Amino acid sequence: MIRSFIALEVTDETILNHIKKIQEELGRAQARLKLVEPQNLHFTLHFLGNVESARIPDVKEILQELEFPAFDIELSGLRCFRPARLRVVWVGVTKGADECIRLQQLIGQHLRERRFPVEGRKYSPHLTVARVRRGANRSQLSPVLDILEQYANHEFGVTRIKEVKLKKSTLTPRGPIYEDLEVRELS
Repeated sequence: MIRSFIALEVTDETILNHIKKIQEELGRAQARLKLVEPQNLHFTLHFLGNVESARIPDVKEILQELEFPAFDIELSGLRCFRPARLRVVWVGVTKGADECIRLQQLIGQHLRERRFPVEGRKYSPHLTVARVRRGANRSQLSPVLDILEQYANHEFGVTRIKEVKLKKSTLTPRGPIYEDLEVRELS
């Protein structure tokens, strides 16, 4: 079995440096956060979970048959899904969100046709930058909420999305290690 997902990566150094500075600020908040390593920042389109290795070529084929143009995304705003139960801190997408959603839906359609399980909930493109570790209490998270408010409208920049990737995820005690299994350039 291979734990895998389909994703878009952000490789723009300027954007990554902006995110890294905010992650450093989050780290200083001492709020029991696990910061996502810069090399692991990505937009998950589909989390496939544990896939039999014999089925990986089917996913690769879906990506190789994919017809979708490259597009720009603008990253803006530091957010979380539910402030009352803060679990994930992420950067949002303004420009390019519709393209991310269409690409996610297109790939999902092909996955369903090949009988891969696909999540049914509405897709919201976001770039996870930190996760709250278990055992963090509300008072520890107060500084994080302040940082979220401070950067709610922060503009991280615009970058071109030129590839979609099938990634392997190996879980380790120090965090996940990602490996490209397939890279499909967008037209």
